[in-house]
Amino acid sequence: MSSVVDAMPRSVSAIALGSLLCLLTGCSPGGSGASSGVDLRETKQLKVLFCNVESGTFIDANQDSVLSVGDSVSYRLAVARLGGVVRGCDQANGSFYGLEEVVERRVLNGETEFLTHAQGTLTFEDGNIQTRSFGSLQPSAAVTPSLKSGSMNLSLGDLFPSNHGATLIGQGGVFSGDVGSADFVSDTPPHALLKLQSQFGS
Repeated sequence: MSSVVDAMPRSVSAIALGSLLCLLTGCSPGGSGASSGVDLRETKQLKVLFCNVESGTFIDANQDSVLSVGDSVSYRLAVARLGGVVRGCDQANGSFYGLEEVVERRVLNGETEFLTHAQGTLTFEDGNIQTRSFGSLQPSAAVTPSLKSGSMNLSLGDLFPSNHGATLIGQGGVFSGDVGSADFVSDTPPHALLKLQSQFGS
């Protein structure tokens, strides 16, 4: 009989200790949500096609009339964010404003490629997304001779010669508070695969 009586205080103490630990660590019934380490934030996955070049501008920083380190290229592209009724570039529904500063010149297999610090903004009716990356430019031979600051004829192939990644920051609308990453894919047409998640949680 005494063993049963002795066991009861120990059992009550264990329950009390367990309750205290739950209060301190934020236990919840079923172990779901933030207390179990599960990230409940919704991930937005988007595919954006780069459809055509609407304008391009060359800034010859050292005035040597060639594309070189320190020079910049800016451009505006028509884009199509796929989803709903939008299935391709014939239904473009946004723009991409890009600015790339040349930081290095490389020659690979006889072809010149310029590495850049690139930033841009995807604009849509329901919000904007800022992009930042190490990009590259590979202007065709017809573009590069005797360049002067001003309007520049560019093709999508000039702007997306190879694949690269980017970081993303939402800028208002449905993307407010979002951060994420993107894969820019050199294809026909070039496109970006975006993954965004709210930095504030749900």
